[in-house]
Amino acid sequence: MANSKYARIKRKQKVQTADDRFSAPAMYSDNRYDTVCAAINSVDQKARQLEQHWGIGKLERLAAPKLAVAFEQARQNFQDACQGDDSNYLTQKANNLIEGWTALERSARKNGCSPNDPRVWEFYAPDDAGGQKYAIVDHASDTAAVNMDTTRVYSLDEVARIITSWEKTNLGSMAAETKKHFPNSQINQIKLEDYNDTIPF
Repeated sequence: MANSKYARIKRKQKVQTADDRFSAPAMYSDNRYDTVCAAINSVDQKARQLEQHWGIGKLERLAAPKLAVAFEQARQNFQDACQGDDSNYLTQKANNLIEGWTALERSARKNGCSPNDPRVWEFYAPDDAGGQKYAIVDHASDTAAVNMDTTRVYSLDEVARIITSWEKTNLGSMAAETKKHFPNSQINQIKLEDYNDTIPF
């Protein structure tokens, strides 16, 4: 299935047996797959953009109860649609959720609220990287502007040091060379292999 912070499958807990298997709806593997991914990605992009600008969870907290409840219902409907097998219904619920995000921002601005400091970027790591909250700030002195329920905060200098150190490892040097020759390439997954096995002879 397509990965999405807002489309995680939330199944009811039940006693599992050896024969129990979860299978993704057919729309994730047939000719509707591109449509499904486009709908999910559009929601994620809207959410990511606003959360980086306003802070994670801030717009929901600023909303009046009626709007906050309507938004949460739109989010639940979208998640439910992701578990179904109707790509048209999923697209409809994706559009509804994007409109919900827009309504949250419009309401916040109307009420005189301001986005986060532009020197702060709050975001969630991808699901395959743990999904934790992070914040990147321009300078270490900017950490005071970060919502402190963020898991970890790094300055741009720290990020540069981390990348520089990683690129000195075998795996990191391969990534650096790839980026050098293919600037538009993206790292989608990192696998740490153990190459210290005993030579079998």
